[in-house]
Amino acid sequence: MNALLTIMAGVSVCLIFIYFSYTSLILLLPPFAGNKNRVSEDDDSELEYVFLIPCLNEEVVIEKTIRSILSLAYTKKMVIVVDDDSSDNTVAIVRQMNLPNVRVIERKKPNAQLGKGESLNYAYTKITKAARRLNKNPNNLILTVIDGDGRPSDNLLTEANRVFRDTAVGAAQARIRITNRRSILPMMQDIEFYSTVAAIQNSREYTESVGLGGNGQFTRLSALIELGITPWSKCLLEDFDLGLSILLKGWKSKYIGEAVVYQQGLTSVKKFIRQRARWVQGNIQSIKRLREVRKSDTLSSASKLDIYYFLAQPWINLLGSIIMIISWALMLIFFRSVDWGAGFSNTVQDWGALLVIVGLIFGPGLVWCIYHYELGRKDKDGISFLHCMGAGLFMPIYNLLAIPSIWIAFWRQSTKKEAWAKTERVAE
Repeated sequence: MNALLTIMAGVSVCLIFIYFSYTSLILLLPPFAGNKNRVSEDDDSELEYVFLIPCLNEEVVIEKTIRSILSLAYTKKMVIVVDDDSSDNTVAIVRQMNLPNVRVIERKKPNAQLGKGESLNYAYTKITKAARRLNKNPNNLILTVIDGDGRPSDNLLTEANRVFRDTAVGAAQARIRITNRRSILPMMQDIEFYSTVAAIQNSREYTESVGLGGNGQFTRLSALIELGITPWSKCLLEDFDLGLSILLKGWKSKYIGEAVVYQQGLTSVKKFIRQRARWVQGNIQSIKRLREVRKSDTLSSASKLDIYYFLAQPWINLLGSIIMIISWALMLIFFRSVDWGAGFSNTVQDWGALLVIVGLIFGPGLVWCIYHYELGRKDKDGISFLHCMGAGLFMPIYNLLAIPSIWIAFWRQSTKKEAWAKTERVAE
């Protein structure tokens, strides 16, 4: 038992050191300024934006999403809805809108519902052919993926122009914000995406390893063409996989932190765990890219180190979850063995140990929530300090939800199960 405790303590200290070092680094880094004062905000860009909305049963949200995109002041844009054989009224709603700069691409079974990447590849093939037929410059065509529930901020394309007027940029990722963040679980997701992920992506600006993920991902058509006829892979984390492929080709990838894409947060714990398990499984699948990263001549050492850390996350978290489960079991054994009738000792060491434990449990969450509160004060779109502090105290429970998702992901990957149910939308 003592040997086990010693090993666990050593591994735990290493994991804690890595976590706190990484967290401290990304929090202390100032906002990356590489994209500032590069262009004016005038609508004189040669860039054209093609918004791709992959859809599978999005009838409750699709119209608002399309109208929010079309409301953007930038004129050189169009919307393509890529329907993956929806069984609801998604296609009918889009066609009834009868808008000149909105197109529908329909896929039917057995060639449909094979994954988001397959739908995007299908649309990409058609767009590439159309661009050649119309003699469009692929360097000026930017494909922008928005999910069915996505809502861009008014300045999204202004900020995208700042990035893509650098012709070396092949991809960019917008910041994400949760719309229904007044409920506790969506609020935690908002803190994660708007604050934690944003800080991570800001750090990746310094290492030149910004990743693509979820709503609001931009890719230059000429960069996609370099990847062949199927730039999106079958990986469950197809967006990260695409971003990595673009980096490996020598293109830059940037983070658009001054603009956001709003999306719905999950309110069901079960659906949340299922979503995260799918992401973790995609992360596990991405480990096959390790050799490419290691041998790459286009990535810097800092880029490689950041990508290595990301690719290692499933195994680090798996190890951490095992230690956590064993620790809880040992704590239970300890508390059962304590003579509670004798009371607590009041030594400095005991109180010090208690404070350290409490700090390790609640400290990181409180720090991130205070950081989130400060960001909300600046953009006048945040939540109250009281709510943020409550979220900080809830953060350990939120993090515990990762444990079942990690184990589910490893089990599904080991049993070669890759089909996942789609996340349902709710009416707004």
